[in-house]
Amino acid sequence: LRLDDGHVKMVVKDKVVDTGRRKFGAIIGDNVKTGVSALFMPGVKVGPNSWVGANFTVRRDIPANTLVLPKQDEAKYKSIR
Repeated sequence: LRLDDGHVKMVVKDKVVDTGRRKFGAIIGDNVKTGVSALFMPGVKVGPNSWVGANFTVRRDIPANTLVLPKQDEAKYKSIR
């Protein structure tokens, strides 16, 4: 869903195409695996056999057979007692 009332655009054969729609989900290929809380922006495509890690926002197309993981900040632990 485009909150700015614009149309969702997507890339088809290396050209940007206006879908003419405000509401348009992602296109997910066969055998794609997604982690918990993975988010997909409208109009993105995820190629077959790809993996998208947890807590990752997909903002652009992902080619087939691709592993995408979010960059993790190093956790810091401090005693609270």
